[in-house]
Amino acid sequence: MPYSPKRYCSQPGCSVIVPSGRCAQHAREPFRSPTHAAAKRIRGTHLQRLRRELFERTPLCVICEQAGRVTIATVRDHIVPLSQGGSELELNCQALCYDCNERKRHDEVSAGMAKWTGG
Repeated sequence: MPYSPKRYCSQPGCSVIVPSGRCAQHAREPFRSPTHAAAKRIRGTHLQRLRRELFERTPLCVICEQAGRVTIATVRDHIVPLSQGGSELELNCQALCYDCNERKRHDEVSAGMAKWTGG
């Protein structure tokens, strides 16, 4: 089987020839969150049971209710996202409709991008 040709290290100005990517001198560390590791997600039948119990207790979207709207909740949302140190505990979960969950997710992503880009 033929091999791909070697090339220069992808670090600008480096003249070391490598099979791909960067040379040992310019290798990057794998990304690790500076503050914490994300909590392990609950999946499968355990998650389905937790969703059912949440929607039995809170059948309506909590954000829509605060705005005076009546919308059926369809999403088990983490108030503090797992990626930001939130937990799978019941206290960190709320019932949202799809639209409110998407808006909240978009706002969280935008805030995270602003944090990393300084904007």
